[in-house]
Amino acid sequence: MIGLVMEGWRGMVGALRLLTFRPGGEAMFDVSLRGFWRSFGAILFALPLAALAHIERQHLGTTVSAQTYFLIFFGTWLSFPLTAALAVAIAGARKRYLHWVVVHNWGVVWLYGVIAAILSLEVIGLINAQFRDFLFFLYGYLRILVHWRIAYVTLGLPTITAALTATIPAMTSFLVLVAISQALATGQAPAG
Repeated sequence: MIGLVMEGWRGMVGALRLLTFRPGGEAMFDVSLRGFWRSFGAILFALPLAALAHIERQHLGTTVSAQTYFLIFFGTWLSFPLTAALAVAIAGARKRYLHWVVVHNWGVVWLYGVIAAILSLEVIGLINAQFRDFLFFLYGYLRILVHWRIAYVTLGLPTITAALTATIPAMTSFLVLVAISQALATGQAPAG
């Protein structure tokens, strides 16, 4: 367990360095097959942030069920490595697949932190719902930039090719979100 915590710390610091354009970030990741599997331990770092965000949304009156929310959480985590494999095959970057998945897994923990932070600001009364919506509008662009930056740094592809490659798993993640939401919404009885 201590090994995973240390690897998580290195992964989080490395991801932050990459995302803030500071040198030395990529060297902090274990991009071996062992590191690939251990990078899914990032779920343990993201899960408390996702749980906090869900609790905050409930406090603010959002009606997404815990079942839907956490199925989406795990569904998007599982969809990334599958669609990333397809994306690197199309882009001709198969040799960099492990790098991409490892850095992505640790990097997206920061995105969950941003979501939880925005909701925390509203819960404690520092911002109102309109400003929260504006911050989530900006978050949409931040998410795109984070996914592009990770793909660009790890895949060694030209800028536009890296952006297009990152689009495949990002769009799949959105489709997973919609599919789970719709599947669970249609299974519920109408109110009233």
